[in-house]
Amino acid sequence: MISGTMNHLKIHNKIAFLLLTCSIAAPAYALEDKLELPELLHLFAQQKKSTVDFIEEKYAFFLDEPLKSSGYIEFLAPNKLNKYIVKPEKMSQKITGNILEIKNPDKTHTIDLNDHPEFSVLLRSIISVLAGDLDSLKKDFKIIFANNDSTWSLLLTPHDSYIAGYIESIKMFGNNNKLSKIIVTEANNDHSITLLSNHR
Repeated sequence: MISGTMNHLKIHNKIAFLLLTCSIAAPAYALEDKLELPELLHLFAQQKKSTVDFIEEKYAFFLDEPLKSSGYIEFLAPNKLNKYIVKPEKMSQKITGNILEIKNPDKTHTIDLNDHPEFSVLLRSIISVLAGDLDSLKKDFKIIFANNDSTWSLLLTPHDSYIAGYIESIKMFGNNNKLSKIIVTEANNDHSITLLSNHR
């Protein structure tokens, strides 16, 4: 656990934790029964700016208990996602395109996500849903969409075998056109659960 390789993995795990569960809501519209995915994404595309509160739990093999965090997230179309962690300590993560800026009270880190395709593809999935970009989702993922009256679920599994070595699946759940939960499962069975509320 003290080798350079393990330290590198710890850094990857930390970055993964920071990125894995960003999400936001679309505006409030009543959905028709058996709404299809293109129609749902069209509703997301109508919202150019949104904010939502989150509570997140990260489960990992190296943790004795889940890592918990809470705060709020902003989405600014077409590709800005800002995550503000309030607890357990204040931190911000601002994503514009493929650039991630992580800021805490002591320092600021800038990361080019082109150097981390296993993370950038995850961010693209989230931003693609929020932006209503079905073509982008189809490019990166096999999609299974299910709708039961006003509730729906979206299961994304990576096409790329390299990406699948890091991310097994991303599951999104919603009621009407508001995201309520996201579960990200990694290839080693580590996973995160994010609950979303107070959409505005």
